[in-house]
Amino acid sequence: MVLLASDYDKSRFLKADDIDGERKFKIKAVTEEVVGAGADKEQKLVVWFTNDKRGLRLNKTNLRVLKGAFGDETAGWANKIIIVFNTMVELRGKMVPGLRVRIPPPKQGGVTTAAKPSQPSGNGQTVAAKPPVKDDELDDDIKPPPAQSLADELDDEISF
Repeated sequence: MVLLASDYDKSRFLKADDIDGERKFKIKAVTEEVVGAGADKEQKLVVWFTNDKRGLRLNKTNLRVLKGAFGDETAGWANKIIIVFNTMVELRGKMVPGLRVRIPPPKQGGVTTAAKPSQPSGNGQTVAAKPPVKDDELDDDIKPPPAQSLADELDDEISF
């Protein structure tokens, strides 16, 4: 058996380096933990997952996202799906890699998105209609932007 020192240098919590892009997690539980050392020691909520042994320490931003989506009672967060992604965040005046959470859009069980008829673009030319796409053919995390009417697109209220 090979004994690796790096096996003993792992954190119980997720870090930005642990996630490349974004990743879905299913919440198992939420606990209150003492994190940090010395003067930085504080109580934080930690979200634990069914599909990873590490937890996610919740900062104010991530806490507000989860609270807004799932409610104030953390016991109700169990079995909810979240997406954790890495991004640059400000920490003590410096930009550093950090983790943020978002809620995936609800699935719409095989509903076909209707194709829009051809319509004029902003320059008077006709834009070809796209073929219908089933939601299950789309990537779970990438949905088309909501359609805007031509009137909404051209309404920019320029005052002279």
